[in-house]
Amino acid sequence: MKKIVFIGVADKTHALLVLGRLLVALGNKVLLVDSTVTQSIRGYLPHAYANSAVQDYEGMDVAYGYLTPEQLERGLAQVGTAPAYDIMLVDTDHTEFVFHHNLSQFDKRVWCWDGRRLSLEKNEELMIRLGLQNTEEPVSFFELISPDIPGKLAAWRAEKRLRHIQLEDTVFRFPLDERDAAVDLNNQHHGRIDLRGLTGAFREMLLTMLEQLGDCDRKTARRAWAIARKRVRVW
Repeated sequence: MKKIVFIGVADKTHALLVLGRLLVALGNKVLLVDSTVTQSIRGYLPHAYANSAVQDYEGMDVAYGYLTPEQLERGLAQVGTAPAYDIMLVDTDHTEFVFHHNLSQFDKRVWCWDGRRLSLEKNEELMIRLGLQNTEEPVSFFELISPDIPGKLAAWRAEKRLRHIQLEDTVFRFPLDERDAAVDLNNQHHGRIDLRGLTGAFREMLLTMLEQLGDCDRKTARRAWAIARKRVRVW
C-alpha cells in the first residue's frame, strides 16, 4: 500500500477529497485519513459521527477521529478493510500519527501551509518534535500552499530553521478564488464531491498532484478528471 502524508497547517480537506476521487477513478482502493485536531472532513460527510468512524464516501473509505496509527488499525479491523487498500492519504496537523509511523515509512510527504508566519512557525515546531533535526540526510517534501495569494514568498526559505528538509521542485499552489470556494461550500452542504464549476487553475493543480503523488502521466490524469467529473453522487 502506498502511503502519502499531508502534514501542517493549511486548508486542504477539499483538495484531498478531490485527489482521492481522482485516484478512485483510476481504479485504486483509497483510504483517506483525517487525523487533524479539527476533523474538518466531517463537514463533507452526509452522515458523520461525533466520535471516530470509517465510512464509504465517493467511492473511497474515509476515516476520522483516529489520532494514532494504532487507533486507526483497530477501527479498520472492526470494519474488516485493513489490508485492502492501494493508497492511503493521511491529513494531519500534529505529531501523534506520524511520530508512531515514522516519516520514512511514507512513500511521499507534503508540507502544507497557508503563507502565514505563524503557520510556518507551527510547522517548524512540528518537524522539530518529529526529530527531523537529527536526521543524517535531508527528508524530501513537496510543498502545498493553500490559499496561495498572488505575489512572492521568497524570504521564508532563507529564514527557515529546518535545513534538513529538502523541498521538491514542484509546488502545489491553490490560488484563492471565490468560484472554487463556492464549489467547496456547495459540496459540503450537498454531501458530495462535484468537480463541475471548479476553476481551470484548481483543476490543473489537482492534475499535477495526481501526476506527482499518484505516479501517472498527464494523459492518465486528465482521463481520471473526466471520469470523476461525470460521476456525481446524490445522497
